[in-house]
Amino acid sequence: MEMPEVDMCEVTKCFYNEDNQCHANAIQVGSDHAMCDTFIVSSSHGNPADVAMVGACHESDCVWNESLSCASDGINVGNHEGHADCLTFEAR
Repeated sequence: MEMPEVDMCEVTKCFYNEDNQCHANAIQVGSDHAMCDTFIVSSSHGNPADVAMVGACHESDCVWNESLSCASDGINVGNHEGHADCLTFEAR
């Protein structure tokens, strides 16, 4: 299974966000809900990768989750109560 790309991220206060694109090497989704665990609040921005991938997803109750990996073609990340969430999450 190939890792899907982070197609869009609207969380502009994240270190990895530049022009609504995530530039982390890979993100991880899932804590107590479909939260982007890679989110880091910062006024400066880093660009270690051209395109971020979804490295792991711990949301086993998502329709896109296969063996704790994301099977979606790509995901969108957005703001939710002061942090970043996977907006592509769909409950089974």
